[in-house]
Amino acid sequence: MEEKSKAVVVAFATLLGGLSVELFGTIRFAEILGDENDPFLPKTGSFSKGNVEKDFDENKIKNEINKIILGLSKVFGQSYTDTKLEYLYRELEKQYSSELVGKVMMPFIPKGFLENHRVQYLTRKQLEEEVLAKTKEFNKLNLELEEKVKQRTEELKKSIKEQHEGTKLLIRRDLELSRVNEKLQKLDEVKSNFISVIAHQLRTPLSGVKWTLSMLLNGDMGALNNDQKTFIMKSYESNSRMITLVNDMLVADGIQSGRVHYGFKHTNIIDLMDNVLFEMNPQALKKNISIKYKSKFENLPEAYIDPETMRALLQNLLENAIKYTMDGGKIEIDVKEEADYLTVSIADNGIGIPQDQQASVFARFFRARNAVKQETDGSGLGLYISKTIVEKNGGVIWFESNEEKGTTFYFTVPLHTTELQVNK
Repeated sequence: MEEKSKAVVVAFATLLGGLSVELFGTIRFAEILGDENDPFLPKTGSFSKGNVEKDFDENKIKNEINKIILGLSKVFGQSYTDTKLEYLYRELEKQYSSELVGKVMMPFIPKGFLENHRVQYLTRKQLEEEVLAKTKEFNKLNLELEEKVKQRTEELKKSIKEQHEGTKLLIRRDLELSRVNEKLQKLDEVKSNFISVIAHQLRTPLSGVKWTLSMLLNGDMGALNNDQKTFIMKSYESNSRMITLVNDMLVADGIQSGRVHYGFKHTNIIDLMDNVLFEMNPQALKKNISIKYKSKFENLPEAYIDPETMRALLQNLLENAIKYTMDGGKIEIDVKEEADYLTVSIADNGIGIPQDQQASVFARFFRARNAVKQETDGSGLGLYISKTIVEKNGGVIWFESNEEKGTTFYFTVPLHTTELQVNK
């Protein structure tokens, strides 16, 4: 193997091993490799790149890489593993050419991972074999589908015949369905109560851990060295993310179960926005992101809304805009009066939302693939909560987005009482 190709393999193996040690720990990583003396293991606190280069064996490294990737996939799932491999792939492209990285690394990656890259480096024969295999698979699935359709058709014929045997059977089935529906509603209520209890039970100890870690970081329990501060800070940040997730779960559960109270009153939307911007400003400054109003908003009427839930909505949309906008980007806010509503827009020039995933944006726990790559942490509940808040306040929410160009979220708020607010 040429020196450049060897360097790419060593760099990838080093990055992959380092990631695995970080996720699994040294002991578990050794179990995955099956050898505690393996040169892939870290020595004296850093990954053993030198040992990998020294004991370079192409077949052995390929075997080790396969074990690590399959181990990651088994524990964290294929989608998560593929995301991490994509990240490592991009890191290698910063050091070497894309062509070299793809050509060298694809033979070392197990089939089923980084497939969008693999297809670029297949030979014509390999492509033909792939197409043939997929065609056979499709034909097999097609035959299975036809058989299922045939089977289902026979079942439907039998079902129709049974339905025509008498109205008593229909009534009985209707009663059975009603009972099942009641059971499902009760189960849903039990699930909701369970989530609420668990989330509340989690929040209390998590808050206690956060308080203790804060005391340690502030030196209330004695001075810490730099390494200790670093590890405790990581724990503090992880704990904060857990608290945020628990809070999101509680809010989503409260909204779904109808336990959230809405106190509607006439409110100056710009004053409310100013208060939220004051809280968000440190996050924007940290990334050198400018946030500006598009207009002066003279003689703008007050909206008839619930200020507390509307504050949560504005905070969530602005947090997303800041989170998914690159350093040095910009966010522009506008408010327009249209008939009996105000239309608020929050536009950014961030990563945007892929076209094929836009239909799922407001679904619970959904996160776009580029959002996951940009920011691995996140519950996927924010926009679901935002949509519900807007609708409970008597408005509608929508967006326009182009991947890598930015996103604009729009929502309306009423100027007067609406039927939805009365019947909330």
